[in-house]
Parts: sequence; C-alpha cells; structure tokens
Amino acid sequence: MNFLSKLIFFVFLVLSLFGVAMVYSASFDISLVFKQLLSLTVGIILFFVVNKIGIDKIKQLLIPIIVINIFLLVLVLTPLGIEVNGSKAWIGIGPFNIQPSEFAKLTIVLYTAYFISNRMDMVKDFKKGFVPPFLLMLIFALLINLEPDLGNASVVAALFLVIMFVGGTPLWHFLPLATFSFIGFWILLFTKSYRIKRLLAFIDPWKDPLGYGYNITQSLIAHGRGYIWGVGFGNGNLKNYYLPEKHTDFIYSVIGEELGIVGNLIVLFIFFAFFSVIIYKSMKINDVFYKLVLFGLGFLIFINAIINMSVTLSLLPATGVTLPFISYGGTSMIVNWIALGIIVNILNKPTEVKKIDIQGKLIISKT
Repeated sequence: MNFLSKLIFFVFLVLSLFGVAMVYSASFDISLVFKQLLSLTVGIILFFVVNKIGIDKIKQLLIPIIVINIFLLVLVLTPLGIEVNGSKAWIGIGPFNIQPSEFAKLTIVLYTAYFISNRMDMVKDFKKGFVPPFLLMLIFALLINLEPDLGNASVVAALFLVIMFVGGTPLWHFLPLATFSFIGFWILLFTKSYRIKRLLAFIDPWKDPLGYGYNITQSLIAHGRGYIWGVGFGNGNLKNYYLPEKHTDFIYSVIGEELGIVGNLIVLFIFFAFFSVIIYKSMKINDVFYKLVLFGLGFLIFINAIINMSVTLSLLPATGVTLPFISYGGTSMIVNWIALGIIVNILNKPTEVKKIDIQGKLIISKT
C-alpha cells in the first residue's frame, strides 16, 4: 500500500477502536463490545481480502453479487427475518444478525458505476442510459422500504442519483424520478404514523418533549450538556436514563456529551477530510469505472456520517442511519471496511501521467 492508503487504513482503524470504546461507554454492555470487536476483525480481514482480489475481479462477480443481494433482501421479509424496534431488516446467522440493506448500498454503487462505464455513448439516452440502473435501484429501495426502512432506502436512491449525475447524466433525466419521489414521499409519510411523528419532531421537537419529540430533545440536551470539552469519557448522564438508541443511532450525542464540541468536530473533520481526498483523487483518474467507484464509495461513507450526525442535531428527521465505524452494528462495520478495501485498491493502482518532452514527443509514465 502507498502512504495515502496506509494513512486511510490507520485513521479508520483508530476511529473504529474509538467507536468500540464509545459503544462500551454508551451501553456498559461487554457483550456488545465483544460483538463489535468481532465485526471489526472480520471487516479488517475482508479489507485485505478485497484489496488483494482487486476491483477488476469484483466487477466480474457483479451479477452474482446483485442476485444474492436481492435474494437476501427478499429473505428478510419472510419468517426468517428478524424484527428489531418495529423494523424487519435482519437475518439471523448463529448469534449474529446480518442487515442486507447495508450491502445494497455497496452493490448499487458498484453496479451504477459499471453501467455508466460500459455505456458512456448512451449516458444521454434516457431509455437506454438511465432506465436500466434506475430499475435496479428501485427494486433495492422498494424491498428495503418494505422492512420498513425509509432511511436506508433513501440512501440507496441518493447514491444512485449522485453517481449518475457525476457520470454525466443530463439533469432532465432526473425529473421523472424527482416527481415520483415527491409523490412517493407523501404517500409513505402518511401510511405510517411513526413517520409523521418523526417529521413533527424534526419541525419542533420541543412542542412535545415527552412524546414524539423525546428522542431529539434528549439528544440536543446531551450535546448541550457537553459544551466545549465534555463531561469526560464514561461520565455522561443522558445515556443512563434518558437518551434512546444511545449505542446506535444517537452515539454521536454521547460523544457530544462526554467529549464536547471538540470531540464532535474531530469526528466531523475526519469524514470531511476523507471525502475531500476522495474527490481530489477521483478527479485524477482517467478510467471511468474506477473514478465512479472511488467517488461513490467515498460518498457512501460520507453521506451516512452526515445523515447520522445531522439527525442527532435535529438538522434532519430521524432515519435510523448509523454513524460509520462508530455506531454499534456488525453489518455496517463490515460493509464500511469492504468499501475501504476497494477504495485502497483503486488508490494503489498506478495512474498515467502525460508529459511533453523538449522535442514535442508525448511521454506517458505511471505513478
């Protein structure tokens, strides 16, 4: 691995270990810590495996990956699916639960990038260059929404849209999807009462602080109580009695209370710096597939982080999206490390540098 790849690996290894510590601080449940450490170990192993296999081999296996992912998403909806907090999003394998919707995010990035790279001449053709990948995204999003999990379904759609846009799709191609999404949003909103409550909590959580606004108000209190430096690791009070989903959805609030604004900003800076580097590096890559996969996977990690942090600060309605590498969640940890493995594999590939010598001859070198 080159220096940048090693830096990314060690930064996210430290961030993951920090996440394990915060899971313990938030829950004081040693069993959750062991499970998170096991997921981290599996994730790191898969990081090196996918880095060794390489993105080109993964591209050849893309069709089986899609089929398996759809199969798992359907399996979740059968009696084999496990329901947690009203959402049937997991499949039990021994003592562990797998969340197929997390893998769907990874799959949609790979497929959309593959589709665009193979049909660059059709990217401006709505029927041939937009509809096929849109249909796969729609299948993923609908299956995930049936769990129900509107948050992750929305992330899948966002990943698709961003990669299509970066890949050169004309803006007018998004109009039908925008119309469909707008109508679908209001239909989905009023079919589930808890979604209406989440929207009301986002608009004004203090109007009903003991009812639908409870989660957000407690999160905001935790952030406020931490002030600049926090009350100290392990000394948070909100997690003990008031803050819900403290080791998953609202772990950023625990960080805010115990490590203060400084702790929150360090975490935020890591994700911003990482995505900035990914954008810069993707712009230097000539191969369309590598460029879009690199950008898409960087955006996958970044958007999950921003959504989670924004929810805890009442900047977005509650979605159920976890904080990458930090929140408790085995599948999320493993998928994020697989994404990092692919990112590092692409970053390690030599890039062509074109120069003109003194005699005007084109020289192509690899760095």
